[in-house]
Amino acid sequence: MKFDIVSTIYYMKLSISNNKEIFTRNSFSIVYASYNKDNDTYTILREKDEFKTKKEYKKYLSNYYNSLCKLYKCDFVDEINELGTLLLKFVNYDFTDFNFFVEFVREYGIPGIDFYDVNKGPSNPFNKYINLNITNDRKNIFLKPKDFLSVCEKYFKKRQKILIYYQSKFKKLINFINNLSNLDYLNDFSIADRFYIYKHADDDYIDLYLELSEFITLSYDIEPLRNMTPSSLCHAKSSFEENAKNIAQKLKNDSRKYDNDIFSSLSFNCHTIETACLITLLELIKHDTPIYVCKNCGKYFIPSSKKNTLYCNNIYEHGKTCQEIGAMITYNDKLKKDEVTALYRKTLSAKKMLANRNPDIPIYLEKYEKWKEEANKFKQDIKNGLKTEEQFKQWIEETRRKY
Repeated sequence: MKFDIVSTIYYMKLSISNNKEIFTRNSFSIVYASYNKDNDTYTILREKDEFKTKKEYKKYLSNYYNSLCKLYKCDFVDEINELGTLLLKFVNYDFTDFNFFVEFVREYGIPGIDFYDVNKGPSNPFNKYINLNITNDRKNIFLKPKDFLSVCEKYFKKRQKILIYYQSKFKKLINFINNLSNLDYLNDFSIADRFYIYKHADDDYIDLYLELSEFITLSYDIEPLRNMTPSSLCHAKSSFEENAKNIAQKLKNDSRKYDNDIFSSLSFNCHTIETACLITLLELIKHDTPIYVCKNCGKYFIPSSKKNTLYCNNIYEHGKTCQEIGAMITYNDKLKKDEVTALYRKTLSAKKMLANRNPDIPIYLEKYEKWKEEANKFKQDIKNGLKTEEQFKQWIEETRRKY
């Protein structure tokens, strides 16, 4: 029996309310089945959440040990997360890795594996594999893992290029509006102001917006954006950075309040994941919500508080989050710094005492002053990120008797 699963798997709806995103869609989950070779049928087994304990569930599965197999089931998912969760997942995926791509497709169904074609409508790469004879579930859709992976392999290279393309667009915009490159001319602006500068400095954002807005069923008015070109505010032939600097200066001198309230509606039927990501990004901008890059894992994250802007709260290794690892790194750095500071003070004090006790030997005072001057320069280099505490410690140990 064949199913047309386009309408079920291609369904996505994004709603935003109270700084939360409700993302409704279909995805693939792993279920276990009992396979009967004699009549080529599958019986879907009870799922883990139907049992009180893991032990009970394992015991239940053991009854089907000889016939047990995995299948991929198309599941309806209604997730409620903090605003920005979808966007952060997208920009943090490694789309160069096939295994991550498989995970992405499992999470987002057909929109994960194939970009929506406006002219042709949605395609259905899985349709020819949906012919399993399921004895106890005629409503849901199931696939063999090998068939699921076969489709992923077929679409990987083509889809990879599109995903990386949009991922780089989002990263460029996120980096600019959060000033992650520490550009001096952006320091005094809010995220919304930087977004205003960005979208007027180059047509890159306009292209992104127009490319993705056609995939929103309940779309907002895009006509004002069609006329919003870089040449209206700056010289069209200038570089993006020159345009951005010029617009930033104009914005700084202008007392007008710029309207960055993008949406009149907060519920959207999206045909692509990329469009849903754009919607959440624009909402984050509207709320002036910052995004940082974790100093430990290098992934983008939204801080849980203003104090926590260095490390994300994702599990990194051995069950510990980057935040926990970051706290240990900070603590160890502090211990190391304290150790080096103590050694510096002890050495400086000894050299000063030697000079004070021997006023008739000017060389001691000269050596003390020279050593102190070089030590201060070393400390300034550490502050500027040019040298490390460990190098300072090594220098002190080498020079404490030489000077």
